[in-house]
Amino acid sequence: MLTSKLFATIPFQLLPDFQEQSFLLAVSGGADSMVLLHLFNGLGLKFEVAHINYRLRNEDSDLDQRLVENYCLKHNIEFHLYRVSEKDQKPENSIQLWARNLRYDFFRKIQKDRNLEFLVTAHHLNDELETFLINLSRGSGIKGLSGIPSNENKIIRPLLHFSKAEIYAFAEKNGIEFREDLSNQKNDYLRNGFRNQVIPQIQDIAPNFLNGFRDSIHYLSEANDFIQNEIEKALQEIVLNDNGAETTLNRKEMLSKPAFIIKEIIRRFGFSGDEIEKVISGENGKLFRSKTHELHILREEILCVKRKIK
Repeated sequence: MLTSKLFATIPFQLLPDFQEQSFLLAVSGGADSMVLLHLFNGLGLKFEVAHINYRLRNEDSDLDQRLVENYCLKHNIEFHLYRVSEKDQKPENSIQLWARNLRYDFFRKIQKDRNLEFLVTAHHLNDELETFLINLSRGSGIKGLSGIPSNENKIIRPLLHFSKAEIYAFAEKNGIEFREDLSNQKNDYLRNGFRNQVIPQIQDIAPNFLNGFRDSIHYLSEANDFIQNEIEKALQEIVLNDNGAETTLNRKEMLSKPAFIIKEIIRRFGFSGDEIEKVISGENGKLFRSKTHELHILREEILCVKRKIK
């Protein structure tokens, strides 16, 4: 089991000069985020805390808020709260996407208003495994299978290499109070199904599975970094014009590349699975649409036009 000292220092190898940085911590009240809050507070970093009360679990949501708020009050930490109200219309479908968009909009506003450089979340190794399985089931490419980035777009995730069990053990050893979200025990979302049904069965069969996955996801991440670099080199050779809204590709030059590179280039424009093959073999005049782009197949070029998001 990891010692407190090791647990507290390893995460911040992500930012060698972390003592000089400013952070916004996303804290839900669960074990992972409360451990993260405890670590930051113990290191004396410049940080503030953001919490969202979605009011989806009645009194439990209010108790989560109270736990985080009281901790911040006790330790003199700046606390930011977004409490969902009637004006925040919840969609009948895609509650998870709605909640994600709401919280990141809230976080970014605080960062801008308070001049906080980095957003910090408490994603951990089990989250990585769940995300890997979700992406695997959807036919994602190498990027989708290479793990959650530990430091990307000013979002850092210091606990990614630690399992949920290690986080629970650390919380118990250090007397860190936290609350369980009982809704996570329901299997009404794909992620919860993997979390509650699939992963426990895998670990019953292979008890050391999570440690092996930790190594594998590291190798995949390194492979992805190499591959993305090669794709960038290939793109420089085939992009004829790019003004942000439209990108023109040299079709003949693209099709001369290895099949894997071709597919990964097409994937960057929002296509996946069989749609990629259709684009590659598309005849002159064909039009293909993804959620993000329209691809117009011309005799010698492919015109990639960004779609307007409604």
